[in-house]
Amino acid sequence: MTVVNCHSFMNKASLRVAPANRVERRRERTRRDLLAAAVRVLARKGLHDTKVADIAAAADIGVGTFYLHFPTKDALFDAVVEETVARLKATIDAARAAAPDAVARMRAAFAQENREVFKIVFGHAAAYNDVIRRAQALFAADIEETIREGVASGAFAPVPPPLAAQAVVGMATQVLSWWTEQESLSIDTLQETMIGLALRGLGVHAPDAGAPRGGPSHG
Repeated sequence: MTVVNCHSFMNKASLRVAPANRVERRRERTRRDLLAAAVRVLARKGLHDTKVADIAAAADIGVGTFYLHFPTKDALFDAVVEETVARLKATIDAARAAAPDAVARMRAAFAQENREVFKIVFGHAAAYNDVIRRAQALFAADIEETIREGVASGAFAPVPPPLAAQAVVGMATQVLSWWTEQESLSIDTLQETMIGLALRGLGVHAPDAGAPRGGPSHG
């Protein structure tokens, strides 16, 4: 089974201590502004074509101020990914915890986020980033656990959970990477199609695979 240290991956993003004084609070606000600006610019231009000056301008700060917070553009990109993945992981974990069975937990693994986030986390340039690969391994470990539970309960066909989890994540990564450039395709259509393909591949009947997002159909 894939083992990923979730805590070490998410510590920087999820365990930041609130600044105690005005200077530190101002510094933290500037850092948040840089991260928010980076999300917008990176989603629009991609990592390769984005310059530090582009992000600084979007955050309404000077380039020199940028370098007080991040030594390089790549360091900022890693911080954006880490914080984005931490938020996405928390959302998915909450949805999975509330899900009544393995089928519903698999649906929760495809929880919605916005197009900008998908462009950063699953875009073509991101495939070569180590932080991205670790994030995808983190989600693969969760999906593998869900598949293992589903196989044990009889909800899923007796597939090898590690292999099936990698297949699901591989499909999702490729489809999301492609979708980021398809402006006319809604996220709802994307989500339901991927869920349907994943559940059918795991041996769940078609009516369940096409159920509303609130849970599987029992009709």
